[in-house]
Amino acid sequence: MKANELKQVDLKDRKNEKGAALVMVLLISFLLLIASAGILLEVTLNTANVTDATAEQQAYNAAESGIQATLNVLRGHTIPSPLLDANKPAGDAANRIDFKKALTLSQSNTSADSSTDPRLSRWLKYNYTPSNSLITDRITLGTNNYNPLKDNAYKVVISDPDNTRNAIAFTTIGSIEGGGSSKTIGDAVNNLQIEYVPSVNTGNIDVSAGNANTNFGKFKFKIRGAGAAILEDVRFSIRVEMSFPYTGTRIIRGFFRKGNFQSGTLGGLIIDYDSKKYLLLGSEFELNEQPQNPVATSAFEATAELLGTITPAEPIRILVKSTGFGPRGAIKELEAVVQKNFFNGLSAPATLTMVGSSTGFKFVAGSSQNVSYSGDDVASDFRLPPIGTTNQQNLDAVNANFSGKGTKADVDGTPSDVTFELPTWLESTENLDATLQALKNVAKSSGRYFANGQVPTTFGDPINAKGITYVDGDLEIAKEGGGILIVTGKLKLRGGFDFSGLIIVTGAEGVERSGGGNGYLHGNIVVSPYDSNNLAAGFSGPKYEIAGGGTSEVRYNSSSLANGLTAVSNFVLGVAEK
Repeated sequence: MKANELKQVDLKDRKNEKGAALVMVLLISFLLLIASAGILLEVTLNTANVTDATAEQQAYNAAESGIQATLNVLRGHTIPSPLLDANKPAGDAANRIDFKKALTLSQSNTSADSSTDPRLSRWLKYNYTPSNSLITDRITLGTNNYNPLKDNAYKVVISDPDNTRNAIAFTTIGSIEGGGSSKTIGDAVNNLQIEYVPSVNTGNIDVSAGNANTNFGKFKFKIRGAGAAILEDVRFSIRVEMSFPYTGTRIIRGFFRKGNFQSGTLGGLIIDYDSKKYLLLGSEFELNEQPQNPVATSAFEATAELLGTITPAEPIRILVKSTGFGPRGAIKELEAVVQKNFFNGLSAPATLTMVGSSTGFKFVAGSSQNVSYSGDDVASDFRLPPIGTTNQQNLDAVNANFSGKGTKADVDGTPSDVTFELPTWLESTENLDATLQALKNVAKSSGRYFANGQVPTTFGDPINAKGITYVDGDLEIAKEGGGILIVTGKLKLRGGFDFSGLIIVTGAEGVERSGGGNGYLHGNIVVSPYDSNNLAAGFSGPKYEIAGGGTSEVRYNSSSLANGLTAVSNFVLGVAEK
C-alpha cells in the first residue's frame, strides 16, 4: 500500500478517539479534587483536635485547682463564711475545720446551699449556676463574667471512703487499784467488795444521728458483815477500746473516795472522775454525771452505772472528687484521697509523755513553787493526765516528786501509766523511727532540717503554733517557737522560752531545764529515747529534769497541737483521673 493511503487509514481510525484526553483530564482533576478535600478535612479535624485537646487540658487544670483549693481549706488557710460559731474568733478551735466538720452537711455547707452533698461551700464560693441546674455548683476561675463556652471552672464533692459516720464499736476493761476487775477492802468477814462489770454494748452502735446514748459498764458494791472503811482513795481505770471504724484506746480514770461504809451506809460512797469528757480519734464520749454515785439496791448492795453519750469517730482519710470545666464543654474529673496526718489522729496521751524503761529513768519536777504540770486543756474542757509513763516503777518515781514537805512543784491532775493509750507511732522504736524519717523529709523539703551542730535561728511561729523544726542532734533553746520540734539529741531549755505545739525528744539525755526566766510549753512534749542504729534495743530510760528558779508551765493545749500538726497534715495519698 502506498504511503498516502496508509496515512488516510490512520487518520480514519483515530476519529473514534476524540474526547479521550478530556476524560483523562476530568479523571485527574477529580482525583486532585478528592485529595484536596482530604487535605482540607484533615487540616480541619486536626485543628478541631488541637482545640479539643487544649480545652480538655484546661478542664484538667481546673479539676486540679479544685483539689488544691480543697487542700487549702482542709489545712486551715481559709476562714469559714459564715463562721461555724459566731460567738468565737475566726481562729478559735470552734471555727477551725477538721474532717468531721468537712463531712457534716450542716457545717460543710452554708445554710443557703441546697446541695445534698458536703462540698465546703462555707469555705469555697460557688458563683455560677448552669442553665439546666437549680444549684449554684461551679466556682469560676480567672473571670468575673464566666462564659462556659470559653472559660474555666470547677466543683468539688467530698466523702468518707471508710464510712466512719454511721457506726462505732468499743469494749471496756476495768481495773481497780491493787487488783483486777474487783477488789475487797477489809478482812474475810467484814468487808466492802467492789466489782467492775464491762459494758453491755455488743456490735456496732448507730451514731448516724451525730451521737448515741451508751453504757461504759458499771460498778457493783456489796457489804459483808459489818462492812469496812476505805482509808485512802482507791484508784480505778476503765479502758475504752475502740474496735470500729478504727482501733485505739482511751482510759476513764477516777477514785472511790475514802469513807467508812457499814451496813446500810453505801449511799454515802462517792465516785469521782478525773474527767467526764474524753476524746479518741475524733469520737467524743462523755459520762452523764460527775460524780456518779451508787444507787442502793438493798441495805447491803448498790450499783453505779456508767452511762453517757458517744459520737462518731473523725475520718483519718477523705475522698475529694473534683470536676473541672473547660471551654467547648470539656469536662475532666479527678479523685484524690487525702490523709489527715502522719499520726492518724492519735496524739500523745499525756501532756508530758515519757516512754521507756525504768533503767536510767530520771524525773526531777523542779523545786520552784512556780513550776506546774497540767492536763487541763487550754482550748476545751477535755483533760489528759499531766504526766504519763509506761511502767509503774517510773510512775512511782514521778509521784514521789509531788509528795513530802519539800515539794513545791504543782501538778494539776493525776500522773498515770499510759501504756495502753500509746498511739501506734509510739508503740515501738520501729514505728517512731519511721514516723521521724517521714517528718525529716517534710523538714528537708521546707528547709527546716538542721544537722548536728547546726543551730536554727528560729523555731517556728510561736503565736499561731505552726512550722516544723528538725534538729538531728543536741539543741539549746532560750527563745520562742511553735509548731513541731524534733530533737534527736539532748534538749536544753535555758532561761525564758515559750513553745506552742508538739516537742519530740529522742536523745538518751532527754530534757534539761535550768536558769531563771519564764518557760512555757502549751501542747505536748514526748520524751522517748532510742538508738536509731539499734532499734531492736527498744526505748531506754527517759530523762526530764528542771533546776533553777523561774516559772515553768507545761500544759496541754489541743489548739496549739492541732495548729502544729498542719505542717504534716492533709497530704494526698494518690490522684486518679475518672
